[in-house]
Amino acid sequence: MDRRYTVFRYLAYSLELLLLFILQTTPRLLPEIFGSKPLLLLPAAITISFFESEIPSMFFGLASGLLLDFGYSDNVGFFTITLTLSCFFIGLIFRDYLVISFLNATVFIVMFCTSLLILHFMFSYVFAGKGDVFYYFSHHIISRIVYTFVCGILLYFLNKFLYKNLRDS
Repeated sequence: MDRRYTVFRYLAYSLELLLLFILQTTPRLLPEIFGSKPLLLLPAAITISFFESEIPSMFFGLASGLLLDFGYSDNVGFFTITLTLSCFFIGLIFRDYLVISFLNATVFIVMFCTSLLILHFMFSYVFAGKGDVFYYFSHHIISRIVYTFVCGILLYFLNKFLYKNLRDS
């Protein structure tokens, strides 16, 4: 009985990632705030990692990273590698050391979304030698971080609902 719920839950997560990818990459579907759209797959992978163990978290991080690299990034492999490793360690930390709460989830969403987006900005913009680094960061990256974080809070509640309702009690 437990396997059936696990399969349904993993299918629901996979469908969520696919729908978020479509939502994120469709032009003019999501409103742009200050010239940027959120990266919905980033907090989705992180919030799935709160509720699952490290191996499934790693695979959902890998899938989200691949989709982000295909749809958003010009550095192929950046999000694949970073999200795979991040989701593995988040799943491990929340399984063994931390309690899943709204406060812990909020801190982790802010921390990982901010660090991964700044790292991506550093690799794709600063180290690439493009001009107007501060202008691009202040007018696009900061709003993308905030927009992604707000969407991450909503995704936390969605994935909490999926986890609680699609498991054997």
